[in-house]
Amino acid sequence: MLVHDPERLKDYVTELKEYFSGKRRKFDLPIDISEFGTPFQRQVLEAVNNVPYGMVVNYGDIASSLSGARSVRAVAHAIALNPVLLFIPCHRVVLSTGRIGGYRMGSKEKARLLNLEKSFIHEHS
Repeated sequence: MLVHDPERLKDYVTELKEYFSGKRRKFDLPIDISEFGTPFQRQVLEAVNNVPYGMVVNYGDIASSLSGARSVRAVAHAIALNPVLLFIPCHRVVLSTGRIGGYRMGSKEKARLLNLEKSFIHEHS
């Protein structure tokens, strides 16, 4: 989870503002998922955290990237449990068909985040 430190709260807010304004592509502040879920679920979230800004992968890509690959369904379940949306960018994981798929904050919000990232990539390329 986010490191609980009232002094750091303003740093998290700053990084979020930078993300939404297109100035930040990766969050630098500490995120502790050591207490989250199973080792496999943590491994999934670490893989998701490596998906580059503005890019998407599908659930199968994540599953096949893991040692002792698991089912796509197990990967999707781990991603659905992500305790720190945005900071671990699970919105960058889509269905194998390229469709958006589910998102805890709703598929419209997922599409908005993906479009936001794409727009800043095109704007700065």
